[in-house]
This record gives sequence, C-alpha cells and structure tokens, in this order.
Amino acid sequence: MIQVRAIDKSYTLPGQKITVLKKLSLDIAEGDFVAIMGPSGTGKSTLLNLLGCLDIADSGSFILEQNTISKMDDRALAEIRNRKLGFVFQSTIFVDYLDLPDNVAIPGFYSGMSHFDGRQRAIGLLKQVGLGHRLSHLPGQLSGGESQRVAIARALFNRPRILLADEPTGNLDRRNSVEIVNMLRGLNAEGLTIVLITHDETVARAAGKIFTMQDGELKHHAGQ
Repeated sequence: MIQVRAIDKSYTLPGQKITVLKKLSLDIAEGDFVAIMGPSGTGKSTLLNLLGCLDIADSGSFILEQNTISKMDDRALAEIRNRKLGFVFQSTIFVDYLDLPDNVAIPGFYSGMSHFDGRQRAIGLLKQVGLGHRLSHLPGQLSGGESQRVAIARALFNRPRILLADEPTGNLDRRNSVEIVNMLRGLNAEGLTIVLITHDETVARAAGKIFTMQDGELKHHAGQ
C-alpha cells in the first residue's frame, strides 16, 4: 500500500541546513497497524506529513497505491488526501458554534455532499465511536477523550484507506488513552490501515509493527 524508498528531507534555516530524514525506507501493507516512536525532534511528524501528502521529500520515492506521490502537483495531492487519507492530531480543532454532526460532516460539505446526507453519515460515525448520546452538543461541552473520538469520526468521514494519527493520546489521561487506543485497534481489525506517531511505549504496543525514529532513520522492532 505504501512504499517509501531512500527519502531525504531537510530544512534550511538562517545560516544552517537541518537534515531531518536520511535515506529512509518503509513498507506498509494494507491492513497494517504501524507505530513510529521516538523523542521530540527526531523527524516523526515530518515523516507523517510526507506520508499524508502534506509535504514532499527532497529526494527518493514514495508510492501510495500505485500513485507516485513525488511526481504529483498540489491539486493531485489534495485529491489523494481527500480520497485516501484520514488525519487525527494531538490537538483537536473544531468549529465552536457547530454541533458535533456538523463538525464531523465538514469534509463532506467541502466535497459537495448535501447537508442532510452529511449529517446522516456523521451521526452514524458518532454512534460508531460511542458518542450517539452527544449529538446535540457543541465541541466546548466535551472532555478531551470525547474530543478525540469526534476527531476520529471526522477522519473517517470520507472512508479513508489509511488513517494517520499524530500523538492522538498526547493530551489525554491514561484511561482516555486506553479508550482511544482500543478504538484504533478496533478500526484496524475492521481492515483500516493505521500509522500512529507516539512517544508512549504503552500506546505503541497496540500496533502490529513498531519502529523507532533515530537520527532521521527508522529502527524496526517486533510488534505484538
């Protein structure tokens, strides 16, 4: 599903060039649950941005389901993101004055789906993540764990092939972290491919494949 070969990524700051990824290679098969660990500043989020077509490597190749990402323009990349990828981040961003179904349905509104159809799909997803009793609530009325459930529901709205999660439990207590991880495991069991960035070893152990980012390279560890 994902084939990354010898990608490099650097950033230029005044007076210096910082190399973040060095000849990095990675294969992810359909249905995999992959965790990428490592302390801050090791390039985990940079790699996730590349896998999510939010950024482009300086060199090397990246193929996502027969699409050569490194050769695509911005419009084609946006299409890939909309059709194939779902994103969950550490910090959730919602429209404060919209209720939860409308927040979850935002990707559908952008793609031309009717308001009614969007809300119906969003309501189904909210029930799927255990928030069927919160349909009339606003984002400000949610706990941290509930907010991440809404974020996952929104990420699933366009039926992505791959879910990319960047520290989705970073702001949560242990109980809520366990609930979110169990939800991700359930989605993976249903066939969703997941790439998870985390600094938490307990969270990473939910994955079938675990990598550690070190000096811009990946070190593989056996998963569960």
